[in-house]
Amino acid sequence: MSRLAAWYVARRGPRTIIVGWLVTRVLMLVVLAAFERFVVGDVFYYHRKINALFSLGLDRTLYEYPVPVVWILWLPYGASFGNRIGYLIAFVVLMLVLDAVFCYALWRAAGRRHDSAVDFWLIFVTLIGPLAYLRFDMLPAVLAGGALLAARRKPWVTGALTGLGAAIKLWPALLIGAFMSYRSDRRPAGLTFVVVGFGLALISLIFGGWSRLISPLTWQSDRGLQIESIWATPLMLARAAAPDRWIVDLSQYQAYEIFGPGVAAWVMISSVATLIGLGLIILLNVRAFRHGGSTPTAIGFVVLATVAIMMITNKTLSPQYLLWLGGPMAALLAFRPQARADEQSAIGRIAVQILILALLTQLVFPVFYDGFIGRQGHSMIIISTVVTTIRNLALVIFAVEVCALAWRMLGAGVVERASATRRRD
Repeated sequence: MSRLAAWYVARRGPRTIIVGWLVTRVLMLVVLAAFERFVVGDVFYYHRKINALFSLGLDRTLYEYPVPVVWILWLPYGASFGNRIGYLIAFVVLMLVLDAVFCYALWRAAGRRHDSAVDFWLIFVTLIGPLAYLRFDMLPAVLAGGALLAARRKPWVTGALTGLGAAIKLWPALLIGAFMSYRSDRRPAGLTFVVVGFGLALISLIFGGWSRLISPLTWQSDRGLQIESIWATPLMLARAAAPDRWIVDLSQYQAYEIFGPGVAAWVMISSVATLIGLGLIILLNVRAFRHGGSTPTAIGFVVLATVAIMMITNKTLSPQYLLWLGGPMAALLAFRPQARADEQSAIGRIAVQILILALLTQLVFPVFYDGFIGRQGHSMIIISTVVTTIRNLALVIFAVEVCALAWRMLGAGVVERASATRRRD
């Protein structure tokens, strides 16, 4: 294995990136065609909703998503002239293009070198599986990763990408605090964030009205306990032991939720946890502002911590959400050569954890999902619940560790700059 690794490292370059991307992506499409064709359901749902857009109106089309999402999902519809299969193909091609563009950006950010950032992205998306191309979460993942890549050199780009991400998926708005913590970069980042993010919100208000503008928030707040979420885990374990006491079914919110004893209590707990998580995000951002942004690595960890906190505290957790971690992690790996030795070690360790989470997530969905929702008998309920529980525990451990690292690194950067100042004096 070490000999093979040495052979690969010696030959890394633009050609190996292209070959690696093509091989892994073709493999994913083969897996999709041969084993995971049922995961295309959401894309056909998008097609059905966009197809009815002109008869129903914007206020009744995909109101669980922000208005700009409707416009983005119209692009493959227009490219395929409304054909259902053509829409699927065009949608997958659009996600593949985003994937390839981000891979190219990582190569550019690494000084036109094939380094660990590119390798991580190639492996990470492969481990997530074909699902990466059958939801639009590739877009906010790439936007968050691109924003982190540009944070020190082109803060106005960071603000614009973060504003666009917020207009599409809402949660990227929480990242702007970390990006604006660099003292010299606050004005351009903040200005373009406001122009793009609030500009798109204003356009959405004009075309969709107030109720359509806030519909994604009301939709999210009204949802129940999604079976893959952290807070559903205790009930799903109890259900594995006594499946007759709880019901798992597709809710009106297009997700499988659990119904039965204790659900209301765990929804309440998740709401409290979400508020605590927001408080922790604010604390991390305040620390970043106090320390002037510290190092690019520290800010990268704040971004990862923010995403991880949102994922573990929420009552919903869809498998494609893991993509949100991949973009910032790949960007953080691009900073690794310039980081301190302790930062380099932490970056490598966290990257491995995310790869493990990606693999476990593909096992959760789609590999064991039929068993998880009860379609393959009691034994598969137990097996799939154990796999999901392991993934969720690993995600919680990851979130705790990355928050601790972000907190510590924000302070370490100040000590390092103070030492450098004393040496110059």
